[in-house]
Amino acid sequence: MRLSTGLVRLLTERLRPLDELLSHESSAAVALILHPTKDGIEILFVKRREDPNDPWSGQIALPGGRRKPSDRSVLETAIRETFEEVGILLDAKRMVLGALPDVTSSRNPDMLVTPFVALLEEKMPVKLSPELSEYFWASTKDLMECEVKVSLQSGETKTVKAYVYGEYVIWGLTARIIESFLKILEG
Repeated sequence: MRLSTGLVRLLTERLRPLDELLSHESSAAVALILHPTKDGIEILFVKRREDPNDPWSGQIALPGGRRKPSDRSVLETAIRETFEEVGILLDAKRMVLGALPDVTSSRNPDMLVTPFVALLEEKMPVKLSPELSEYFWASTKDLMECEVKVSLQSGETKTVKAYVYGEYVIWGLTARIIESFLKILEG
């Protein structure tokens, strides 16, 4: 299934162009990977493995991670991390449409994260890294926005704005990225 030319044009017009990000100094990057369906767009999400040493243990996320000194750009970080985490090698020229506004982690305010938007014409096999426990594709039209109570690693609970997809609760940094993307789609 192909995305309409109009939607691809809309996204590339509203996203930050890649050439602006070549010398961008983010400390991390994620990839919001899109796949067109007959009913709209699906996004690839991953679930982090339960690990008491991981500040994002068990959370739903987008493929991505911290920038390494060897990464020549934050886009290279997104491409490398996506391949390491889900086995999908993004082609910057053909698949990456641009970037959403940077976000900061509330857990680590010094961490600036650049979310890149990539389009897969066809789904590719997903090969999860050991730090992830599962993945799923969620249709943008089926993401239900709501407030939910989440358990923090400290043991306390907090009410947060989230997106719910079936049994999955998408909150925090990932929810803020999804909200930004959905606003771009709405216009």
